[in-house]
Amino acid sequence: MNVDWLQTFILIVDKKSLTKAARTLHLTQPAVSKQLNSLEKFYGTPLLYRTSRYMEVTEAGKLVYEYSQKILTALRESLTDVEALEHNLRGSLLLGASTIPGEYILPTALGRFQDLHPQVNAKLEIADSTEVAGLVLDGAVEAGMIGVALADPTLSEELIFQDELVVIASHQHPFAGKKTITLDDYLEEPQIVREAGSGTRLVIENKLMERGTSPEKLKIRLELGSTEAVVNAVAAGLGISLVSHFAVRNRVKAGEISSVLIEDLPIERGLYFITRRDRALSPVMETFYCFLKDYLHPTLNGSPTP
Repeated sequence: MNVDWLQTFILIVDKKSLTKAARTLHLTQPAVSKQLNSLEKFYGTPLLYRTSRYMEVTEAGKLVYEYSQKILTALRESLTDVEALEHNLRGSLLLGASTIPGEYILPTALGRFQDLHPQVNAKLEIADSTEVAGLVLDGAVEAGMIGVALADPTLSEELIFQDELVVIASHQHPFAGKKTITLDDYLEEPQIVREAGSGTRLVIENKLMERGTSPEKLKIRLELGSTEAVVNAVAAGLGISLVSHFAVRNRVKAGEISSVLIEDLPIERGLYFITRRDRALSPVMETFYCFLKDYLHPTLNGSPTP
């Protein structure tokens, strides 16, 4: 089926003449006749009775004429709606995120995006990285932002930003006031860690294994389900932790906790934008993705646009 056949058929019926239809379309009469014949072949029945003196629309032709008008009207409306969507974006934005991007990056980014596109309704689901991947694969959210590459062949994973992990300690801890410590220093201290499956936990364990150090050497004192809980436990003097600088930069500036780097184990980890490989992004998500890259990348100091 060719949509042009429908437009040609409507003109033939409206003008009651193949010649006049051909003139309107700037085609030859044989070309118009060929389109009509193709349409009749598609439906398997004559749509017009025509002689040298008159033309009559068959009953089948009357039905095709009505449906052709509806089809072309729907196509025009769809084009108008899509163009409006591009210029006046509206719809739902369903996004998943692990803790760091979900609590410290995306809320502000989403707020600014909605300032630009007030008719977009955003929903953000926060879970650990592996759970967010599951939400994306199940279709519960359209895309996600996580703190570890999962190497899942069914997912498209694009590095969208580099995060840095820092060691935090209370002001009463021996690490307070230092700029750097060694990996051995770090491993000697009681640790407050996120739950298994979190992006931060996976990055730490992978970095240790890359250095030939078993994650079992971590002296884990507490395992907590949120970054805020980890930071609060550290501030209370219960141990140290390795966390994203996004999570603690304000509290470090406020003097609530201290931060220090591991001199022989710099830890950067990527933040990844993930989607299903077998699905194209909706116009709303595609627009947000482009916005998010612009929001994150003009950053000379390692932080998103304030």
